[in-house]
Amino acid sequence: MIDRSTIDRVIDRAEIVDVVSDFVTLHRKGKDYVGLCPFHDDTRPSFSVSPSRNICKCFACGEGGNPLTFIMKHEHLSFPEAIKYLGRKYGIPVEDKEITPEQLEHKNKREELRSANTFAKDAFVMSLHQDAEGRRIGLSYFRERGLKDETIKEFELGYSPASATFLVQKAQAAGMSLDSLEEVGLVLKTQRGDYIDRYRDRVIYPIHSISGNVVGFGGRILVKKENTGKYINSPASILYDKSRELYGLYHAKNALSKKDKCLVVEGYMDVLSMHQKGVKNVVASSGTALTHEQVQMIKRYTSNLTLIFDSDAAGIKAALKGLDVGLEKSMNVQVVLLPDGEDPDSFTQAHSLEAIEEYVQQHEVDGLFFKAETLAKELGDTPQAQAEIVQHLAESMAYIPEQLTREIYVGNMAPHLGVTAEALSRKVEELYRQKIQDRYKTREREQQRAQRLQAEKQKDVEVGTGAKGEQEQQAPQPQAPSTKKRIKNPVNLFEEDLLEYIIKEGMLVLEDFQKSDGTMGGNVIEAINDQTLDLRATGDLSSTFQQILDELMEELSQNPRLNPERYLTWHENEIITYYSNKKLMEDYTLSPMHSKFEEEEKKPEQVSYRLMQVIMSYKYDRVLQNISKVLGEIYTLADSDSKETNKEEEALLTKYAQLCEIKNKLAKMLGERIINPYGRVFRDE
Repeated sequence: MIDRSTIDRVIDRAEIVDVVSDFVTLHRKGKDYVGLCPFHDDTRPSFSVSPSRNICKCFACGEGGNPLTFIMKHEHLSFPEAIKYLGRKYGIPVEDKEITPEQLEHKNKREELRSANTFAKDAFVMSLHQDAEGRRIGLSYFRERGLKDETIKEFELGYSPASATFLVQKAQAAGMSLDSLEEVGLVLKTQRGDYIDRYRDRVIYPIHSISGNVVGFGGRILVKKENTGKYINSPASILYDKSRELYGLYHAKNALSKKDKCLVVEGYMDVLSMHQKGVKNVVASSGTALTHEQVQMIKRYTSNLTLIFDSDAAGIKAALKGLDVGLEKSMNVQVVLLPDGEDPDSFTQAHSLEAIEEYVQQHEVDGLFFKAETLAKELGDTPQAQAEIVQHLAESMAYIPEQLTREIYVGNMAPHLGVTAEALSRKVEELYRQKIQDRYKTREREQQRAQRLQAEKQKDVEVGTGAKGEQEQQAPQPQAPSTKKRIKNPVNLFEEDLLEYIIKEGMLVLEDFQKSDGTMGGNVIEAINDQTLDLRATGDLSSTFQQILDELMEELSQNPRLNPERYLTWHENEIITYYSNKKLMEDYTLSPMHSKFEEEEKKPEQVSYRLMQVIMSYKYDRVLQNISKVLGEIYTLADSDSKETNKEEEALLTKYAQLCEIKNKLAKMLGERIINPYGRVFRDE
């Protein structure tokens, strides 16, 4: 639990444009901003950010919310973790008052691993600059490679001594958990049960996440040893996934937006040398071909991708692999091959910034044309070779999701390949359709597998206690929006409508409203609470909505100037936060004409009338559900030979008559036809 006053301070400071800009490149569009959605494979800017309302929304996938929910979804954080994240960003101390055992365990684990990485990074940096061995070997190596001290410090480079227990001893002296260091791959456990350093006798390259946290390490050995690889990297952990990280992205993200281009190189030193020379918009794939996740991260900042690799076979192979991934993400992919014998590090060291930029500009080749030329050199010009080249190029063009772009490439590539545009187009479209089918089948299998795993994991977990029967809906689970599992909706659709009134009109005074006790007046929150007491008594009101009303009524008793929108959209209960932001974002989609109409509808008498329509419809729906249930019980008794049947049937018939009377009264109040949120049309019979 986090003190509400602290949450309020974070709310006051957190600005949606400021928060989203850390992860998405935004461009002004009128009074709002737009960018590529970070929650799905966005090819056109569909993510809108409204500074005036302090919310964001993707008009393609529907994700969005306020600064809190954006950070929770984007960084996969719990409510307390997200508040602390924003607190650190804005310099606001955040302390836990109380936390559940599960939250505590999750929080402690992540903090332990972060602390382990930070501890190791500090130890390696200190060793490089302050220990004799580190200065003599590690610092000298970096300086010999042409790195300045400013660059070494900016990227927090370090050195791990030859001692097998350098980090182990420091950790023991500092009280650092060796188990945590082992989990992130910094130390190893021997057969005897003691620990030794994993990165010994290596220079260290810390790997920073996009937010600047150290999530992993790369270590390079300086003296060749038998059966020892030149580089070792951190293993996968809850903090580090190699396929999702790009070395140097944290230091390059601003330049990517400014230059509207990302240069991709292979290794750590390539990034360091180019960054130091002034080429800031550069990242490294760390020795592996680009992944979909890496390209998607780059796409947040730019759609222009230039692959710079060595001119040897390995470099060409890496470029060709990166080409298909880039095309599939709708990137403009260019390839630059360096002169024979050069890599980005050595080439950068030997040239000025102007010469580097000029070389890249003059030698950039469209990725597909580069592939065609490479295959022609490799396979020759026989008819069979030409057919194979066409097949390979068609496979790459089939990755392009936009039909117009595919057609343009077909028109440009056909003469180059010596085939007709019609023949090439047929082949490309055939392969494209096959990829779509394969992708659909793969996604189906993954969803089925995820559903099975989720069902096993949550077999004994009840999600909410909302309305039953026909009101069981498919609703996104706030903690895991991607899950397709069918679950009970914690807040049913009638309650969602009432929640919208609470958020938008909660403090509006309804002077003509008559409460159940006969008194007049009260605001919208009080009216909803008063008119749903009977639903609460019969167990029809969901526990989530009961919690909302109970908390708001308690807050109202202490704070007559309560802001229900602020209170609910920044709530520690993630279900409440989810549904509150959902209703808030729906208003963000209104057209200007609709918004003008809404202003007319905000008059107290109009709000009161429409609010009671929703509440009465809710009750009408509940009565119909109960009538259906009673009739089912009556039909069951009709088939029974029990002596008690007559008495039970008589009681059920009495109950049925009472329910019908209530139904008729509600129907009379509502009118002849009632349309509820589920789309059913009820008629009074």
